[in-house]
Amino acid sequence: MERAYMEAADGDARDALRRALGDALVEMASLSGQVSRGFVRAQRPADLARKLGRERRAREGAR
Repeated sequence: MERAYMEAADGDARDALRRALGDALVEMASLSGQVSRGFVRAQRPADLARKLGRERRAREGAR
């Protein structure tokens, strides 16, 4: 993989590093967008409480 980046950068180590870091950041961003079942996104604790409250009431109502 290192060789591929160096070839793409025409031997410029700084450019190869920039390319590798850029690819890593893109991959991290795509992975962070994937959430597992049961994961709740919330920016504030109130958002989390609101989301969990609705889901809990829905689960309990289905019983």
